Parts: sequence; structure tokens; C-alpha cells
Amino acid sequence: MADRDGWEKEESSWGRLMAVGRDCLKDSMAGLVGSVVPIANIVAFGALIFPGDLSAGIPTVIWAMLIGGCIGGVWVALATSLPPLATGMDSPTVAVLSLLSAVSASKVAAAGGSPHTAIQTAMLIFTVATLLSGALLYGLGAWRWGSYFRFVPYCVVGGFLAAAGWLLIAGGVQMTTGRTLALSSLTTKWTGSEIAKLASALAVLLVLLAVRRWIRSAFAIPVALIVMWLAGALVLQNLGPSAAEDGWYLPSPGAVTNWSPFEAARASLLTWSMMPGLMPDLIAVTIVSLISLVAKVSSIELARQTSGNLDREFRAQGIASLVTAPLGGLTSSLQPATSRLLEYAGGSTRMSGVVCALVLGVVAVANFNLPGLIPIAIVAGLIFYLGYSFIIDALWRPYSQRAWLDIVLALGIMILCLLYGYLVGTLVGLVFACVLFAISYSRYGVVRQHVTRAQFASNIERAAEASKHLRDAGDAIQIYRLAGYIFFGSSEGLFECIRGDIEALPPGRVAYVILDFCLVSGVDSSAILSLVKLRNFCDQQGTILVYSAVSPANRVAFERSGLFGGKSQHQASADLNIALAWCEDRFLAKADLDRRSGLASFEPWLQNQLGASVEAADLFAYLERKDIDDYQILYRQGEPADSIDFVAVGSLGIYVAKGDGQNLCVRHMMTHTAVGEMGFFRHCVRSATVSADPPTIVFTMTRANFDRMRRERSDLAIAFDDFIIRVLADRIDFGNRSLADLTY
Repeated sequence: MADRDGWEKEESSWGRLMAVGRDCLKDSMAGLVGSVVPIANIVAFGALIFPGDLSAGIPTVIWAMLIGGCIGGVWVALATSLPPLATGMDSPTVAVLSLLSAVSASKVAAAGGSPHTAIQTAMLIFTVATLLSGALLYGLGAWRWGSYFRFVPYCVVGGFLAAAGWLLIAGGVQMTTGRTLALSSLTTKWTGSEIAKLASALAVLLVLLAVRRWIRSAFAIPVALIVMWLAGALVLQNLGPSAAEDGWYLPSPGAVTNWSPFEAARASLLTWSMMPGLMPDLIAVTIVSLISLVAKVSSIELARQTSGNLDREFRAQGIASLVTAPLGGLTSSLQPATSRLLEYAGGSTRMSGVVCALVLGVVAVANFNLPGLIPIAIVAGLIFYLGYSFIIDALWRPYSQRAWLDIVLALGIMILCLLYGYLVGTLVGLVFACVLFAISYSRYGVVRQHVTRAQFASNIERAAEASKHLRDAGDAIQIYRLAGYIFFGSSEGLFECIRGDIEALPPGRVAYVILDFCLVSGVDSSAILSLVKLRNFCDQQGTILVYSAVSPANRVAFERSGLFGGKSQHQASADLNIALAWCEDRFLAKADLDRRSGLASFEPWLQNQLGASVEAADLFAYLERKDIDDYQILYRQGEPADSIDFVAVGSLGIYVAKGDGQNLCVRHMMTHTAVGEMGFFRHCVRSATVSADPPTIVFTMTRANFDRMRRERSDLAIAFDDFIIRVLADRIDFGNRSLADLTY
């Protein structure tokens, strides 16, 4: 048995070791495959950054980009929240760096410097830009401000992805044929070599799509690429066009040149007087890095259908730039294309991104011509595959959901990105999305609910006559529950909505308008202006405005604008219940119904409830009178419900215990109301605590007296039961109508 256990443990350990080895092999192959694309981009970007007379700096800037991609890539791959992830130089950053290069070269030339000095000065400025970008990103991540940059609508992400896909395809066409993806270029006569290269690249694309669809193994795409690589190299070797000048292999980056920013600082003509003129471009680099990173994180989340931690990505990218800059590397950014390629190539852990970054470092340090060993059709086919995947990721989801507006906006932003660059396209997309949101939000409005007192009551239980009057004339009190942010796009709609509702009723009908701000997050100056217009309109109509649950900040602004306070008739209340109760009290006082209560009117009210078949005076023989002159708790939540109380004078407060030990007032029972009847007839404990506000007089029906009444006066007991049943039925009916009106 011991031998068997040992054998099973050994087999289990061997299985785990094999699994680890298999994962390492997958990640290594994925990292090697993924490194080809950023290396090819870096080689192309070098000529863009240092064109013409500055071309001697191409080997230096290529080395700096490779080192930046290596050092920064390793850190980001280990620290990211979206593994596997790869980094590299991106086109928006290259565009700004090219501008910085041209500006600094002109300043150095004006100062009498040589092209070599101009190159060193430009590289030093690139280092400053890398430091600034890293400091900004790390600061945002450390302060956890990532949530403030999360507003990236789908149309922007979709347009970003679609533009990236199109540029990848265009780059693949230019890589294989030397032609730009334009009608004028594509319609000119094609050579046999160009047709053969493009056809080979398309064949690679078809093979990769077939492998992705029909073979589920993580090794499928890497193995397919290796087989096509070897087969292509063998065919080219046998057919003859294997030399570099034949154009069937990627160009070599050449002998790259390392450099140190500290040495360049001593030899540079960069002075403090030059910095103010360069600051706009340096700031542009940091802004491009920020916007580009947010858009790329969102695009990867969309493509992988997962979520990342933007604060963590900010910190990772920031630290990578801060560490890279002193070592001579340039800022590198997250690469959606290469990151997706790692995934397609079988990479499943952080190590695939680490391997991809290390390959960039090996190419820089050893001058290893990795691109020159791979047939160009293989790389172009791989780029076509990535471009196709990006376009499908961007447009298929809204198409499947028939979200035509999203498709149109994504295509529009894609065109902007292609014509004017990612930064312009993304910014215009964000602005357009904000405008579209403002229009849509304005149409939706900030009035989440509009009810009258006939539909919604305060938490005060009133006498039947008063309640009936409030229900019958309830449209005199209009209640508007507001929500969201009230701004220039929605404030005028709020004014027009209330004015239209008031004018739709007979003149003078609306006495009170309650605006509940409980769910309002804020207001702008346009909203206050519209509220001032509403106040003036209500003054003309003889309507009183009552503002409830206004935040402290908004309350100060409202008071300064004269919306309430001072000599104004308009009011402000802590919450909706208080505001509505205040309106109810004033409305009942105007109808002289607030005085038709008290001890003298209690017996007539009771007689009306019992009906003409019995005498209310007979019921007093079974009721116990309680005169309360001080604040007193009559019953506590959880005690036996063995009595029913009728309020003759004063009021009772109903409180429910919350989880934090505090009591919440849910109801006030005014004169000529009953309390405790539900628990009494259900024979259960009290569901709330009942307290009396002095001076109060209540008449109590105990269970003993109730049983005695049933034995002695069955007719009186039947009338009493009918009375309580009507009370319960009225409350249920009103509760149902309120629930129906509040459902939205």
C-alpha cells in the first residue's frame, strides 16, 4: 500500500510538472510569435521619428524603443490586471515624438548644432516626455482616479478597434507590396512578385482562420505559423528569391546603437530657455499616453469580454516608464494587437508577455535580426489575421444586437482615426458621445415620477373626512420626484413639464408643487435659472413651491438665488414626508377640516363608524380612557398585540427598529384613527413601537373587554368588527393604489 501511495504521489507530481512544462512551452512560443509585430513596427517607426538629415539617429531610437519595450514590457506583463499583455511603441505616441524631433532639431540647428547634437537633444527630450508620462499615469493610479476616466462609450472603443484593424490590414498590404491601401495605388499595374506576395499573405490568413475555427488546441496557431515559416523559407530557398533585395523577408533593423540620457545631457544643447517652447508638445505626449491607454484597456476588455483594474494599469504603465527612462528606453504603451496575438498564439499566463518583452531586449542587445528570418508573407498574413479579428470584434456585436446607431458611430470614429489620428478620433468620439448623451438625457428628463396627493399620501394617518378631502382634491398638491443631474440640457424641460401640468388644470387649482431632490446628484447654473423662472411662474399662479431633500451645497445656491428663505412664501423641507405633511396641514386648514377633531367630536365620529344600528355611547363601556400629558411609549415592538387604540386628541408616532439599533418613524396617527388592529386580530406581537405626543387622549379596547363585549353585546361586537374591517380595507386599497402609481 505504501508503495502504491508513493507511486500515485510520484505520478501526480509528474503530471503537475508536465502541465507546468506545457504551459511554459505555450507561453514561450506565444511570446516569440507575438514579438514579431512590435519589432516590425519599431523598425518602421524609426524612420518616421528621424527622417532626412536626422536618419543617422534611426539605430539609436530603434534601440531605445526596443529597450523600452523590453524593460517596460516585463513589468507591465507581471503587474497587469489583464494578462497576457504586451507593450510596444504605438502610432499616436510616434506621431507626437516625430513632432518633438522636428521642433527640437530646428531649435538646435538655429543654435548652430550639428545633426548628431540634434539627435541627442531629441532623444533627451523623449526621455523627459517618458518621465512626465510615467509620473502622470502613476499618480492617477496611486490616487485611484481611474474611475474618472472610465467614460469610454462603445462607439469610441469600437471605432478605435476598427481603425486599428484597418491600419493593420493596410500595413500588411504595404509591407508585402509596397503599395498603400488606396484606390489610386491599387489600380495601377501589379507585378507578378507583388501579386505572389499578397496571395501568399492571404493564404496564410485563410490557414490561420481555418485553424482558429476547427482546431481548439492552444498550440494550433503557433505550430501552424512555424510550419508555414519553415515551408515558406524552404520554398523561397529553392525558388531563388531569398535575398534581402528580393523583398520576401522583412528588412533588418541593422546595427542598433545604445545610448545613455546622462551622457546626452552633458553633450546636448538643450537649455532651460528652450523648455517653455517644448512644453506643449511634452504635455501632448502625456495626454496621448493617457487617452491611448484608457482606450486600449477598454478595447481589450471588450475583445476578451472581461474587466480590468484601470488604476492598476495606470500604476503599471507609470512605473514602467519611470524605470525605463533613466536606462535609455522610451515610453511604451499597451498593445491590443500584440496582446490579442499572444492569446491567439496560445499564451495564457503573464509569462507570454514577459517572453515577448525579453525578445525585444535580446534583439536590441545582440543585434539579432529576427524579422529578417521570417518570410514577409507569414508576418503579413498574421497582421491580416489581427486586423480581421479587430474589425469583427468592433462591429459584429452591435450588428448582432441590431444596434445600428452604434455601428454608424463606430464607423464614423474609425474614419476620423484613419484621417486625423487616434487622438483626434478618440477626442471627437468622446465629445460626440457626450453631446448624444446630453440630448438623450434631455429627452428622458429628470422627472422620474409625477403624482398628486390623491395618489400618494404622507406618513400621517388622518381622520376619514380629512383623508377623503385630500383624495378628492388631491390634484391641488402636485409632487415631482427628480433624479440625476439637472443641467442645461434638462432644466428647461423640467420647467416646461411643470408649467404644462399646472396650465392643464383650471386656474388656481394647484396650490402646492413639491420638488423632491432626494435622488438629484447636482445642479448647474442653468438649472437654477430655470427654477427661478418656475418660481416666478408659480407666484403668478398663486402656487407655493416646496423643495424637499435639497443637499447642503444646493441649498446654499438656492437660497442665494431667492428660491426660498427670507420673505419668500416658498419653503424647503428635510424630506418628502415632511414637505407633503406641511402641504396637507395647510390645505386642510384652508378647508377648516383641521378643527373638526378633538374630544367633543370623537363620539360623533365613532357613531358614524359604527352605524345607526347601535349607540356609540354603549361602546364606551368597553373602552378604557388614557390621558397622556408627557411623552410616553405606549407599546414596544415585539410585545403582545392585545389591544386596539383610538386617538381622540393629539397624535401617536409609529416607529420601526432598524438594523443599527435606531428607530425609524414610519407613521403618525392623528385624531379619529385606530392603531394596533392588525396585530390584535392576528394574535401576534406588535410590529412597531407606539409613542404618544402630549397632550394625547386615547381610548383602548383590550382583549378582555373585546371578549366581554362579544358575550354581552353581540350586535355591538358585529358593528365594531365591521368598522375595523373597513379601516383595514381602506388602508389596503390606498396602499394598492399608491403602489400602482409609484411603480415606474
